[in-house]
Amino acid sequence: MKRFEGKGVVVTGAGRGIGRATAEQFAEDGAGVVLFGWHADVLEETAAGIRSRGGRAQVVVGDVSKRADIRRGVEACIDHFGRVDHMIANAGIADFVPFLDGSDESWEQQIGIDVKGTWLAFQEAARQMVKEGHGGAMVCTSSTNAFQPEQEGVFYNVAKSGQVAVMQTAAMELGKYGIRVNAIAPGIINTRLAWFVIQDPVQSKVFLDRTPLGRFAEPVEMARPILFMCSEDASYMSGALMVVDGAYSVGLPVPNVLTEPLVPSAVR
Repeated sequence: MKRFEGKGVVVTGAGRGIGRATAEQFAEDGAGVVLFGWHADVLEETAAGIRSRGGRAQVVVGDVSKRADIRRGVEACIDHFGRVDHMIANAGIADFVPFLDGSDESWEQQIGIDVKGTWLAFQEAARQMVKEGHGGAMVCTSSTNAFQPEQEGVFYNVAKSGQVAVMQTAAMELGKYGIRVNAIAPGIINTRLAWFVIQDPVQSKVFLDRTPLGRFAEPVEMARPILFMCSEDASYMSGALMVVDGAYSVGLPVPNVLTEPLVPSAVR
């Protein structure tokens, strides 16, 4: 018996990156998956790949910041798979600009997609879960930026911390319905969203030098923890932010250029 056999799942931002990997993993583990996103072509490509391997997938094109669109995603899950058990609020954007150069439009788009989109996805899915009466589990894709802001990332930093606040509030209020709500905080992942870092020889070295595992992660390495948080193995886990960043945010590594141990002179 697969872990998610008979379950219905909605994944936003499912065409590429973490969303795509998560949808594929859910389908391989037995779930029927609604792929929600902006770009019909990449969603259809992902769905075709899932179906070619015997999985079940449906595509819904929409904007996560629009309630009517999110509701269509939830309704598609009911229509095609009979129920809604999991909502993965993964859709997100990143707009890095100097603090003094940020625009109202960029602020509104970032907050609208990342924060409002997470709230709408959780609320619409939770309303259906409460109606169905079987509980469920939901996860949003936050970031280490939620607690470790980056320079020139005020929009993204605020949005990612805002997602955590949405998640924690939902966890407090929805637990009585048997609904668990958690978040994942990835580090640098090999996705289009992070290419501006990964493909830059200077920036990539800065990040890799600070990452004890010494590499960037692949999307599937985020998908697996997301599925764990939705599984019965995490049945008492709710309101948690799971950091999956190769130990990047643990501290500041000291370059290995010392000729003798770094010991305070007072204890030598």
